[in-house]
This record gives sequence, structure tokens and C-alpha cells, in this order.
Amino acid sequence: MSGRFVEVDSPHRLVTPGPVLLVTVGDGSDDNLFSVAWNMALRKTPPMVAILSGKGHYSWNLMGSTGEFGLSVPDTSLAEAVLYCGRHSGREVPDKFSAAGLTRSPAREIAAPLVREAVAHLECRISQVVDMGHSSLLVANVVHAEAREDCFTDGSWDFSGGLRLLHHLGGDRFSVSSGVLRAN
Repeated sequence: MSGRFVEVDSPHRLVTPGPVLLVTVGDGSDDNLFSVAWNMALRKTPPMVAILSGKGHYSWNLMGSTGEFGLSVPDTSLAEAVLYCGRHSGREVPDKFSAAGLTRSPAREIAAPLVREAVAHLECRISQVVDMGHSSLLVANVVHAEAREDCFTDGSWDFSGGLRLLHHLGGDRFSVSSGVLRAN
């Protein structure tokens, strides 16, 4: 592939898109969720992940007080809900789960609910907070993970049944992963 290179005003778009996630927070009596494209796997053993969250977000205090969050992996059927959760604050919408058409599902190891309609879930406990000014990088240990068996087999995503994962490109645009390419 050849072509002319151009300067990029948003360099982060060159290293994303990773799969967009729905972050859930809660303490058993209050909960919320938001979408995040700024996420990454950090370690395999012990399993660790990180997300970037703004300190002004409504969910920030719940994450701080509980020290945990859930990550739910949506497929393309949840694109509208993902966009809604990223554009609306829990300060303005008292029940974002219902407003986005999502269902709470109990987690095994954390107080926050998970998104029942998602194809996978990670339950996380925060181990480190890295201050980044207006936002923080939340480093967390994964204390439980599960995926739908028709979507995740032999330790990898299984696209043979039509699974399509969302990757945020900015604004209301997403790309989709829907297959596997093997290189020799």
C-alpha cells in the first residue's frame, strides 16, 4: 500500500480503536455506566487492565469510594446504547441503564452491576490511580472475567457465529471487528 502521508491533528486516533467498553460503577444502592474507548490490557498474569476516566465524570466518586468497576464488552447490537452512555451524564439521567435500554446483571466479585446484553464482562478492583490532570488512568486487577461461550472459544474471540465488536473512531462513528486474519 502506498500513498501520500498527511499530518494528523488527533494522533491518538492512530493507535485506537480498541474495543469500546461500557464501564459500570456502583455501591449497591447507587450505580451508573459510561462508555470508554481509552482502555487497554496491561498484564496477562495476574490479569490487569486500565481505563482513562475524567475526574469530573459523575461516576468518578463511585469508583473512588468503592475502588472497583465493571467492564462490559458490547457488540454492534448495542451501538446506540454505547453512544447514549458516552453522550449523557449520570448527573442528568438518574437511571442511564433504563434510558439506554440496558439491563443490570449482578456481578460475582464487585458491587457494581454489569450489562446483561454485553458479550463479555470483566470485574475489576483499582490498584493504582495515575493522575493525568483533568483525568486519571485507573489501573485495575481483574478479579473475575466471563464471556458468552458462543462468542469466545479456545481463549479467543470467535467470529464464526456473526460476532461483531465495536471500535470507536470518534463522534458517532465506529468500526467493526468481525473476523480473524492469520499470518504465516
